[in-house]
Amino acid sequence: MNGGKAVVKKSVFLLVAGLFALILASQVAAGGLEDARRRGKLLAGVKTDFPPFGFVDRTGAVQGFDIEVAQYLTRALFDAEGRLELVPVTSGSRIPFLYSEWIDIIVATMSITEERRQVLEFSEPYFITGSLLAVHKDSWVKGIEDLAGKTVAVIEGSVQEKDLQQLAPTAKQVKFAQIPEALGALKEKRVDAFCQDDVVILALAKENPELRAVGKPFIPRPYAMAVRKGDREFVSWVNKQLAKMKQDGTFEKIWGKYFAEFGGKLIKP
Repeated sequence: MNGGKAVVKKSVFLLVAGLFALILASQVAAGGLEDARRRGKLLAGVKTDFPPFGFVDRTGAVQGFDIEVAQYLTRALFDAEGRLELVPVTSGSRIPFLYSEWIDIIVATMSITEERRQVLEFSEPYFITGSLLAVHKDSWVKGIEDLAGKTVAVIEGSVQEKDLQQLAPTAKQVKFAQIPEALGALKEKRVDAFCQDDVVILALAKENPELRAVGKPFIPRPYAMAVRKGDREFVSWVNKQLAKMKQDGTFEKIWGKYFAEFGGKLIKP
């Protein structure tokens, strides 16, 4: 019953978001890039609970791979520092924030899917990830094949919701808004597993010795930056900056900074 409601809810959301896309694409001819230029500031939607892509450090500053990508874009746009505003988003709030014009661009571990292509313009991929499981260290779950009848934490609005419906249909999904909530549920054994992107699971398993990553990554997908549907000028500009990042060595530098320890298990786009 809950699964049916979730499907209906998601379908309604996509329909509404699609209508927003059509309306805004026709009304805002200038697009997000010109909005940022006029404002003198780029509003980037980023995650703050998704290490190493976005997290709050001990000083309270937001750091991470996605944050450095957004900083590079901002410097390219304004040729100056201090013109970036980081807006915290979650998997579920990213697209609504974009269409509410609270942000100009999503730089927040957004996987490319055909459903999302209906309402977003995606940049070229800048990361490739698959889903992976984390379990408590004393769990006998060894992979997705062991999830029948088990409770699995997922982040609401993430691709893992659909992945688990497909690959582990008898598992009971327990949805959380943010990763710390799901992590806490797993550590307290209120759920049997946590399903999330592989690099996140690997990082959490390293930081939390009572947990371990199990199985192999499944259904790999690329991450990309995203803007409102129809804003081709903006996404073309983003692609040019992404290419420059790779040419001038910046991409390689920040990749090594955040992913070197997992490099052998990750695929570079």
